[in-house]
Amino acid sequence: MEQAPRAPGPDGAAAPAAGGPGGQPLQIALTVPFPSPVEAEIAHWFLTSHAELRGPVRQELDVNVTVLTVRLTAEDPGQLQMSITSCLDQVSRVIRTMQRVVPPFFC
Repeated sequence: MEQAPRAPGPDGAAAPAAGGPGGQPLQIALTVPFPSPVEAEIAHWFLTSHAELRGPVRQELDVNVTVLTVRLTAEDPGQLQMSITSCLDQVSRVIRTMQRVVPPFFC
């Protein structure tokens, strides 16, 4: 198994290098289809106003008709992993709440 390249840490000791191949930031995109454009916009609004990012992670949200796309970008794999978990939890909560609250005539 190949080891990740090591770069000096703050104390001078070798630490694993962050980022993806070639030092590029790591990115993940999640696409979530909704039954209606209104529901996609509600989810977009909620996730934009309640963003809970872990560390220096950039989040981009886009809506295209009924599909919400969430892109998370980070240099550190651990921070990206924590942000993915948090994002999936938030998306799940939004969907469950809308299933209980949003009137059927919006669909």
